[in-house]
Order: sequence, then C-alpha cells, then structure tokens
Amino acid sequence: MPRSVRSVPWGHEGVSAGGRLRRPSRLAIAILITSSIISSLFLAATGMGATLTVAPGERIQAALDEARSGDAVLVEGGVYRERLVVSEGIALQGIGRPQIDAGGSGSGVTLQGDGARIQGFLVTGSGSEEMDAGVRVLGEGCTVEDNLLSGNRIGILLQSVTGGAIRNNSVENNGIGLLLERSWDNEIAGNRIAENGVGIKAVRQNASESITASDSGGVSIKYRPKTEAATLEVSKIGFAGGLKENRIYGNELLDNGENALDDGENLWDDGRGGNHFDDFDAIEEGCRDRERDGLCDAPRKIPGGPSVDERPIASEDAVRKYAASAGDFKLFLYRSTFSPGAEMPLCFAAPENFTGRAVLAAPSPGSGPMTGEAGTGPKTDMETDTEPIGVALSSQPLAGRSGTVTFTAPEGEGSYVLRMEDGSGSEVVSLPFAVATPEVKVADASAGTCDRVNVSYSGAPGFEGDWIGLYPVGAGDDRPISREYLDGTSRGTLPFVIPSSAGSYEFRMFEDDGFTRIAVSQPIEVAVSAGVRVEASPAAARRPGEAITVSFWGAKPASAIGMYEMTRPDKYMIGMQWTNGRACGTMTFAAPRTPGRYDFRLFEDNVHRKLMGASNVVVVG
Repeated sequence: MPRSVRSVPWGHEGVSAGGRLRRPSRLAIAILITSSIISSLFLAATGMGATLTVAPGERIQAALDEARSGDAVLVEGGVYRERLVVSEGIALQGIGRPQIDAGGSGSGVTLQGDGARIQGFLVTGSGSEEMDAGVRVLGEGCTVEDNLLSGNRIGILLQSVTGGAIRNNSVENNGIGLLLERSWDNEIAGNRIAENGVGIKAVRQNASESITASDSGGVSIKYRPKTEAATLEVSKIGFAGGLKENRIYGNELLDNGENALDDGENLWDDGRGGNHFDDFDAIEEGCRDRERDGLCDAPRKIPGGPSVDERPIASEDAVRKYAASAGDFKLFLYRSTFSPGAEMPLCFAAPENFTGRAVLAAPSPGSGPMTGEAGTGPKTDMETDTEPIGVALSSQPLAGRSGTVTFTAPEGEGSYVLRMEDGSGSEVVSLPFAVATPEVKVADASAGTCDRVNVSYSGAPGFEGDWIGLYPVGAGDDRPISREYLDGTSRGTLPFVIPSSAGSYEFRMFEDDGFTRIAVSQPIEVAVSAGVRVEASPAAARRPGEAITVSFWGAKPASAIGMYEMTRPDKYMIGMQWTNGRACGTMTFAAPRTPGRYDFRLFEDNVHRKLMGASNVVVVG
C-alpha cells in the first residue's frame, strides 16, 4: 500500500528512506567510486600483501589462483562470465561495480577459505541446484559487503560457518535472498533485501546422523542433509543446535513473498533496533510507535520458530496522523482535538516554490471527518459556540515544499477547520479539528471489589499513546494499578476491573504515552463484594485455543477453579487453576480442543473439592 517512510539507521547507500530506490547523484557516485578505491588500497595496505589488478577481458580466477593469503585482487568495471572460488585470506574488490555472471550454473562466487572477502560486485546468474547462490560462503570469518545480488537461486548462502559479516548489500529478485544453513555467530546487518521469494531464511537440519566426541573436546553432531554432511561441535554452539545467536539487525525487508523465516534461536536486533519489515511497520499491521523513537512498540514474531524481533523499525505510518490532501497539497496534525487556548502545530506539504497561507476558521458546511480520526472526535454541531460558519479567525503564511506553522486553539469549544489557500486566496485543501476540554467519568459512585466498571472519556487529544489509568486516591501518577490506551480515539468507553482491596479510587487521563495529566474522574468508593460468583466471558462460541476470562468472587484462601465439560462429575476436570489466596480476581483458560458446552467451578480447595459455585455456560465451536 502507499506508505510514508522512515529512514533506517543502518541504511544502504543508494536507497532512499524506507527502502525505495533512488537515482544517486553524480556526487554520490563519485564518493562511492572514491571510497571503493580507498577501500581497495586499505585492504592491500593492512593485509601487507600484494595487489593484483584485473581488467576487462582478463580472467579473475587466474588472479585469484595466483594470489596468496593477505593479497587483494582488484577488478575493474565490466562483465566477467566466470564462477569464482576465493581462497583463505584473499580480498576480492570491485571498482565501478563489475558484474560476475555465473551463466546459469553453480555459484557465482564461493568464499571457500577462512577470512575471504568480496566487496563491490554485481553477482547474477547462479544455477538452479539446491545450494547454488550468487555468493556462497563456506569459510569461517568471511565478509560479504556492498554487493548487489540479483537473479540467483539464492542471493547469499552461509553454509555451516561462523564469524561471518554480511553487511550493506542489496539482495533483489532471487529465489531466497539470504539463507543461513546450520550457521551461527554471524552478523547480518544493513542489507536491503527486496522482491525475493523469501527475504531471510535461517534453517537447521534435523536429521542427525551420529553424536561422537570431538578431538578438541565436547561433542560433535554429524548431520546428513540433502547435499552433504556437516559436523558441528556442541562445545561451541550449545545444545540449541546449529543456529544460535546470529545477529540480524538493521536490514530492510521489502516486498518479499515471505520476509523472514527462522527455525533457530537468533537475535533479530542489536539492543538499539531491529529490522524494517514492510509488512509490519504501520498501525494497521500491528506496529505502533507511541514513543516516536522510530521503533514499533510491539515485537514481531519471526515465523518458523521461537525467534522474535524485539525492536522492529517503524515507518511514519506507525505514528497516528490526521491528514487531508489534494494532489501535491497536504495538511496534517498529530492530534485531532485541542484544549481551548492550546498550541496547534500544523504541518504542510506543497509543490516546489509554493506561497500561500493557512487559515483557521469555523468550518464550511459539508466538512468531513479527518483521515485517521474515524469519527471519534467530540460530537458537536458544525457551528461553534462563538463563531458563525466560515469566519476566518487567524492565519499564517506558508512558503516552500513543507514546514510547520503554529496556531492557538480557539477558546470556544466545538468544531473548526484549517484551510490551505494559494496566493490568490483559493482554498486547495482543508482539515477539520475539534476544541474540547478533556473529561473522564464513571457512571457509578460505588462498586464492589473485582467488579467491572465502564469508564467514559471525551476530549482526549487523539494521540496514539493517550491513556487512562486506575489509581488509589492520592497515589502518584507513576504508579497506576492498571492502564488502557485510547488508540487515537477522542471519546469512548473502556472497561476496567476494580482491585481486590476496598478503598477510594479514581481514573486519570494522560496524553501521548507520558505523565502529563489532562483529566481526572470523581472518586469511586469500593467495598468488599459479598457472596460467591463465577463468571466466564465471552459466553458466545469460542474457537479451540482462544482465551476465556473467568472472574470470581468469594473464594477461600485455598480455593481453585476447574474447567469442565457440562454435566461431567467434579473429578473429571479438564484444567485447574488456584486462586492463590485471592478473595476475588480473574484468570484465563484456553478453550478446549473439543467443541462442546463447558462451565467453570469454584471449590473451597482442590483436595475435598467442596463446590462453592459454578459459572455460566461457554460454548466452544
């Protein structure tokens, strides 16, 4: 879908913010060529070896065969129809992005020796066999950096290796972009991986052939995969298997059939940030950036195993905005509702060399709801409390392609509009907003312990991170008993569960995921609930495995609650949980696999099972 984008902290040269290709400037090209030459000289100097140069028409492999560990082979721009093997400690450096074309057979470049390196090439045309790749890494501690891999069965393959560095490559239009097979302790960082069948795939082979003592100590496990055997030492990798703690971060995964698969235990972030997944970078995809730090608030599970990206990179669409656009003209706010007299930063975008103005006015008839607001703003008449429809209240000059101007919200509550006008005074786009005082209300002034109460709110700013917390009266703002996000809505109702202790409580509203308090409810007095009750929700049909919440009141110190098929005797429980000494509270059960009618029974203890009460019926379909 169309997406506003955010730059990736470890982005690849030649890729725009968010991963879209851009044409490099002449200056950028010059810098890249110069940096490649400098890098080549650096490799030769630091390796203390010889430098061999290959020109178009010459064979790269001949130079590689002549080179020794510590040497650098520099390849000038051109097309080389070869399949290369790089031995231990040799650096293969491209100048001007030379192309290696494998001709539809085998792998384009095989890093066979430990410490081998390839940088600055376009590699294409691998064969279609199972392990054919653009670059195939078989040596320990190898580096693959700043290459373009395209049109291969596998872009980059790491096969039973450790200590590798795969950095800042563009891997596009391959069957699999990057494949880690029985490899661990490698760094995969800053790569752009786009339009492949699978982006990054990390796999372990499960068919162990034998387990024996290794000569260096520990145990070795010999695997026999489809193509060849490999020996892994458990003393190095641990019993988790051949894939443990590869470090995969700062990569852009865009428009792949499946962005990532991992059946191992890898680290998908470096503690600062993870990876940018184009299927998990916006609010509607589950990524919210309430803190506006460029990271999703929620982790992204990597299909195939237990691995998780704890800090996936967010796009601008992970931050809620209220926008209106017409062609190249756009207005947007980060909130939909303002308190009377509050500052209102308004962002705009326009064509090159635009001059005009932004006008704050009472709305014209027919003004619609804001994009992203979904009609959740305070419901007011289109005419404000103090101004007739269409009257301009204030204005700010606009100039250039984009920027921000600041208005002051009117003192009268109601609906207003912000208009962008061109130099002739004609309106090009308009954006409605609301002015309202935040409020939090509880319908009842009293409740019992563990009861559910509905809390209504209005006048919330509309930030993604606005929230309401439950507090004992007099407690500090940083110590809520429970809290609920408003998810960008300006008004609505939220259910809360009252604590299990009697006392005075209140509800407080805060803006933008912080502790700026903007409203507080009247106190609610909570008394100890009387009697025994058990309630299960929802009672409507649940699918097997879905959550069922069970609330209880009047439990004894040793009480337990069991899940039962209806009419079954008390001794034939499906599941049992203790109340852990609580007189009231909630617990969660997973719906049984077998469709049917079920209930939940409260007992004094799980020894004599004296029944205290039973819940309503829950249907599992």
